[in-house]
Amino acid sequence: MTSNNNKLVGDFWGGLAAMLVALPSAIAFGVTIYVSIGPVYAALGAMAGILGATALGLVTPTLGGTNRLITAPCAPAAALLSAFAIELVERGVEPTFIVLMLSAVGVICGMMQLLLGFMGIGSLIKYIPFPVVSGYLTGVGLIIIGSQIPKFLGDPGGHSWWRVLITPEWWQWQSAVIGSVTILVMLGAPLITRIVPAAILGLLSGVLTYFALAYGVDEKLLVIEANKLIIGPLGGTASSLLEAITSRWREIGELKLSQIAGLFGTALILALLLSIDTLKTAVVLDTMTRSRHDSNRELVAQGLGNVASACAGGMPGAGQMGATLVNLASGGQTRVSGVFEGVLSLIAFLLLGTFIAWIPVAALAGILIVVGVRMIDRDSLRLLESPWTLSDFIVIVTVVAVAVGYSLIAASGVGIALAMFLFIREQLGS
Repeated sequence: MTSNNNKLVGDFWGGLAAMLVALPSAIAFGVTIYVSIGPVYAALGAMAGILGATALGLVTPTLGGTNRLITAPCAPAAALLSAFAIELVERGVEPTFIVLMLSAVGVICGMMQLLLGFMGIGSLIKYIPFPVVSGYLTGVGLIIIGSQIPKFLGDPGGHSWWRVLITPEWWQWQSAVIGSVTILVMLGAPLITRIVPAAILGLLSGVLTYFALAYGVDEKLLVIEANKLIIGPLGGTASSLLEAITSRWREIGELKLSQIAGLFGTALILALLLSIDTLKTAVVLDTMTRSRHDSNRELVAQGLGNVASACAGGMPGAGQMGATLVNLASGGQTRVSGVFEGVLSLIAFLLLGTFIAWIPVAALAGILIVVGVRMIDRDSLRLLESPWTLSDFIVIVTVVAVAVGYSLIAASGVGIALAMFLFIREQLGS
């Protein structure tokens, strides 16, 4: 009994620490996706991030095959879905339909992960060559950074990052100051303390900077209505939560079969990305804890979690490396720690909904810029040191170039083709 109590206590503290890491990023990822539809959708995006962290935390670890693994909204999902939303906006699709289609993509993605798990593909996904995964994650990191530059500089017009950079008259200095303070605190926090996650300290510093500017420089920042520098009202009540879950499905009958069929390509790429992200984290966790995860069971659980998240109005996610390692370091021992993370995410929303509404968009942008920078695989430059690994480096650069210059979906196709090439090369070499 004592041993079980110790595990439960460890799982609680691990889940709490993981929630403190995962929730700010989840909110930021959600805002990134939904702001692509329009600035007024920032609050809905924050809600999608919170609901995603909650649903994934409650469902995935309950059914999964990996102890201590924390599943939450992630950067690859944010990058792919924000690009998807931008494409729909450019095609003139109504915003309400875009919101509905984002949820539909999440449902289809989860069902595809279920299928991958039932077919036993989980055991094969982790063998995708490192250069392909490295190139893709680097491409996602660069896309995340680019998508956050306009928000960092306070441009509400939805312009591209390069146009914002060359047009200083669109900048808002208050936004740049808030984002800069957030980044500096996030980078410097680990040098001072590792007890409180850097993302939390960065977020708090961004909020404090916002209010310092509001009280000391511009009192207009104290008005929450039509304030594009902050997320805006979420509701923060059980009734608003129910409204967010049910509202988007009222028009599901308006979606045509051809529209749903057009979502399968995006959903398949998303399913593969999230599966790779999860199983990569599970392999690292196995190495650190001398355990063994069940890949196919984990994919089934991830799929069910993403279906539940999408049905609840949340964004999809995957096994998160950062939150998982924090969970491990904070005492998490079993899958219950992941459930605690989901429960505490919901409690945080219900208790702190008013506070979340005042979070500056620039602070979230600062957090995601740091996340994007850390996703870039700088170690891949070492592949240039030897002629034997030069082709691996070329593969990475190719995948990155296609991801940034064209699209993540195209980069996935190129990555699969290059993975086949690398496999054939290894077979011939042996």
